[in-house]
Amino acid sequence: MANIFDVPSAWRGELMPASYNDARFHCEVNTRESGRRIVEHEFPKKELPYAEDMGRQAREFSVRGYCIVYPHDSEILLFTRDYRAARNLLIDALEREGPGVLQLPTQPPQLVVCSRYRITEEERFGGYCVFDMMFLEYGIDSQRWAPSLDTAGALTGASETMRQQTLRVLSPAAVTSAGLNV
Repeated sequence: MANIFDVPSAWRGELMPASYNDARFHCEVNTRESGRRIVEHEFPKKELPYAEDMGRQAREFSVRGYCIVYPHDSEILLFTRDYRAARNLLIDALEREGPGVLQLPTQPPQLVVCSRYRITEEERFGGYCVFDMMFLEYGIDSQRWAPSLDTAGALTGASETMRQQTLRVLSPAAVTSAGLNV
């Protein structure tokens, strides 16, 4: 009887190793959650509501990963006899301030921040630890990336333009040419 690994598939060759800020881990499960931000308006004396689309929700990633002991050491830190080095590297990456790059096996890299994580180590499973991690899409800080506007300068310029136009309209030459007697 054949199993799922016997079925040829192109996507298996494109799987990426899981990592966060270059700290690699094995990925058991990952989920990505998002949607649309919808505000529903209901009005008095109206039978139909109005749903307003306010844009895409921020993406959230829930990841269950693990670090485990290997029977021999490799040049890759993740594959060693002592899983604690990979564990400590991942903990450091998760606790570092600021955004980082999350690479999941089946998804493109994402710029995220780790909002929380849980590490579980059980004595009966020596040489093995499980990480439950929550990441939030980092996005773009609108205050930081928006072009800075000189509102005081814009207001001064607009008011000066209005003043000049008013003086032109109310000048004695403009009043006489309009046929108004002053």
